[in-house]
Amino acid sequence: MLATLLSSLSHVLTQVLGPILLVAAAGYLLRRRLQVDVRSVSRVVFYILAPSLIYTSIVTLDFDAATAWRSLGYYAVYMLMMGLIAYGLTRLWGYNGALGSAFVMCAILLNNGNYGLPLNLFAFGPEGFGYALVFFMFNSLVGTTTSIYLLARGEDGARVALRRTLKTPVVWAIFLGLISRSTGLVPSGALMDMLQLVGRAAIPTFLIVLGMTLAQTDARTNLRPVTRLSALRMAGGPIVAIVLSGLFGLGGVVRSVAILQGSMSTAVNSIVISNEFEAAPDFVAGSVFSTTLLSIITLPALLLWLM
Repeated sequence: MLATLLSSLSHVLTQVLGPILLVAAAGYLLRRRLQVDVRSVSRVVFYILAPSLIYTSIVTLDFDAATAWRSLGYYAVYMLMMGLIAYGLTRLWGYNGALGSAFVMCAILLNNGNYGLPLNLFAFGPEGFGYALVFFMFNSLVGTTTSIYLLARGEDGARVALRRTLKTPVVWAIFLGLISRSTGLVPSGALMDMLQLVGRAAIPTFLIVLGMTLAQTDARTNLRPVTRLSALRMAGGPIVAIVLSGLFGLGGVVRSVAILQGSMSTAVNSIVISNEFEAAPDFVAGSVFSTTLLSIITLPALLLWLM
């Protein structure tokens, strides 16, 4: 029994989490030693690599339609539940204004792209990656829109959220991918090969951006709110995911992916959004840093249980 457990733990650390941490560490050192601009690299991912990955994945990956729709229903309820819990806690603890909005954002906007996609690929293979991509696209579309609205709410909040969303390359990549898949009008030959090549570059670059972001984060401010958010995100998140996956009848690989994607740390993109609206940026950066560090403990434990 002990030998099996140690063997499984070794596999998780060396074959699943190890490669991810290694590339993220390279990004961390790149930022620390060479002072490479994080925003420039993240914009390459945002405008070119991620849209290419999403488009080519939509048109090439095999999805079970019924399972995919049930998974989206699960994830919609999951985000709603986490948002309501986070909002209730902000009222309980008196987190008003920018801090309250940022707290809710950090609870629902998950790092299931630059962290979750490679993690599920290594853990569950192409099938797991496909379902992980479904969750990533939904969180990117709904989570980002909701977060922008929360931080920009006011008289023009809804219009700002809509305008920002319509300008997001990921949204256009999802839209074009669904059209291509439904009509069969898919690029071929060298063009498709190049799109897939560019898309594959997104995964390691995701991890480099994650490491670079952590290198410039100061987690020493807002310790109490950051600690509370980290507990909600890294302990409450998995509990809600496990319960809801059972209620929605998810099984096999899709259940494992649903739970893992619902247990990820706070998204790096939340730092960009909070800086844009000047909404508690120190708290958000600290939350990203804290939850990412905690994930090094929580995610291997989850993988041991799921695999």
